[in-house]
Formats: sequence, C-alpha cells, structure tokens
Amino acid sequence: MKLYITRDSVAAGDDVDAPHARNSSVTDDADVSQIVAACLAASPLPAIAGGDASWALSSGVPLAVIAQQWASPKLVSQFPLNPNRLDLTDGTLRLHFTYFAQQSPDDVFIVLERLRLHAQ
Repeated sequence: MKLYITRDSVAAGDDVDAPHARNSSVTDDADVSQIVAACLAASPLPAIAGGDASWALSSGVPLAVIAQQWASPKLVSQFPLNPNRLDLTDGTLRLHFTYFAQQSPDDVFIVLERLRLHAQ
C-alpha cells in the first residue's frame, strides 16, 4: 500500500517546505504500528527547543500520538480499522501529522482516544 504523508509546520522558517509531503509504502496487511513506523521513517518529525513536542498521526481517524519525550508512539487506533473510515484514495493511504506544540502528549492522547467523528 502506498503512503502519502504530510505534516504541520513548527515555525515560520519551517513553512518553506510545507506541507512537507513524503511518500512511502507498507504491505497491504500492515497494522497501525507498522504504518506509524513507516511514516516516521519517511517523514522524521522536527525536534523543538525544550524537547516536549506533541504530534498526532491521522488518516480520517486518529491513529497515534507521538511525543518528542517518549521513546515510542502510543497507538490511539488498533487494527482492524474500517477502511471506509481511512483517507484512502486510488490505493494510496493519505496521512497527516498534526503538531500540538508543547501540549501534554498524555492530554492529547486522552482527547483523541475519546474523540468520535461519526455517530455510533
């Protein structure tokens, strides 16, 4: 499966390359952790002064929270995901890293874990 990855800018000087688009791929049976790892390898997130940057990776739904101070991402969504809820276009999974500045990654995780984008 092809991956198209974008991310927010962290500062005005970072806007030069916005939306920081990168491409990668994973096997069609990849799980969330493999997708997150491929995205991070293809599009390393910038470090910020102070070392407390928080990010979320999403594709129609939140998938993971990444924090500069954490050793590894924390998954919000687990497979199997409903492919109809993902941003999948012409065989390409489109993903975006949202920058939450120095918001607590634990708080970001709690909000995204509880977030419902559709009626149940």
